[in-house]
Amino acid sequence: MKKIETSILDNIYLRENYINEEEYNERYEWNIIKVYPYINGRKWIGMGGSITESSCYNFSFLPQKKQEEFLESYFGVTGLNYNLGRISIASNDFCISPYEYTKKKDLSDFSIERDRKCIIPVIKRILNKKNLSLVASPWSPPKFMKDNKNLFEGGKLQKKYYALYAKYLIKFLDEYKKEGIDIEFITIQNEPFACQRWESCIYTLDEQEDFIYNYFIKLLEKENYKLLLWDHNKENLYEITKKLYRNKKKIFGIAYHSYSGTHSKNLELVSKNFGQLKLIHTEGCTGFSPYNEKEWIKDAEMYLIDIMNDMNNGMNAYIDWNILLDSNGGPNHKENYCKSPVLLNKDKNDFILTPIYYYISHISKFIKRGSTILNVDVYDPNIIAVSAKNNYEIVTVILNKNNYKVNIDLVINNFRTHDTLKPHSIVTYVK
Repeated sequence: MKKIETSILDNIYLRENYINEEEYNERYEWNIIKVYPYINGRKWIGMGGSITESSCYNFSFLPQKKQEEFLESYFGVTGLNYNLGRISIASNDFCISPYEYTKKKDLSDFSIERDRKCIIPVIKRILNKKNLSLVASPWSPPKFMKDNKNLFEGGKLQKKYYALYAKYLIKFLDEYKKEGIDIEFITIQNEPFACQRWESCIYTLDEQEDFIYNYFIKLLEKENYKLLLWDHNKENLYEITKKLYRNKKKIFGIAYHSYSGTHSKNLELVSKNFGQLKLIHTEGCTGFSPYNEKEWIKDAEMYLIDIMNDMNNGMNAYIDWNILLDSNGGPNHKENYCKSPVLLNKDKNDFILTPIYYYISHISKFIKRGSTILNVDVYDPNIIAVSAKNNYEIVTVILNKNNYKVNIDLVINNFRTHDTLKPHSIVTYVK
């Protein structure tokens, strides 16, 4: 069995070695982590990140060679091997400045020219390297369609513009298609319950239901696009899914964020009761602090704990927030700075792979698209494990949250592997 370990405290990055297996004797009782490979599980769609204007702007500072290295670090087989991406329909807070695609009620001035300057070239570079499934989400409708006449501070899409806005969203998808960029999934609003000082728009569940089924789904049925419902936090995900979901072929799944806590039971309830829907995490991050490797490990663990818990409770895919921020956690036109797995250095001529990057890699590199997520039993709540089967290969990722080392016995089929996990380390076993 191959072992891949990351222990930031000891400056170990994806160190590989091989460890012995022994025949499993069922008399073993202590410290057992047991994988069940023959019980049916969910299909894994993959992982990805958000290709924001800020990320693309930061990318433009890198020398050509470093740009290629950056793309490989995220989308190449030697890197994170991302196969998903998320983009914004018009501006969000992680843009250089706010913008919209149209100001006219007949959409005659609709233009994605701003996207062509920075975002679209980067997406095309990525697509030349990797086939990417893209999710598109709006942060705000155009100002004239909203009751507050503002991209910011929430506001609502006026009912008289529902039909026009549905056409607007389809026009965006079609304009990207003309650029050779096929967007597979769309949500109707990023964080529909959040009134933010940046781009935002408020919808009640009734308003979402009305817009989707009386206006938008009719247009989607003529197109090759799929809809993800919700696109906000998960504390009420089961009730929200019950309210919003109707059995329409264009509805692929539920998009959700991770900002309001773990809420594993909500994911589990949706997965068990709406098995035809895919659960897709579309945004999550942690707040910014100056880069320090040992301090950032706390956020790396936070990322992995959330990802692994969600995988064990029904999640089919995970999309992170910005793929590249500068050394201040931006740019962000509303100073809402945060962390990203990769940072631009202070001189803007190179990039830093942070601990978050290395922790994420244990999932994205080794649990491939199309894998089956397996059931795994863990003896200690401070030990988190997720396992997946890819053809005949079984991958098990184990995170030790403890401040001390622990001994484990990983059991797969009739074999066991004894190992010692260092404090705050993450280990992947490939059988």
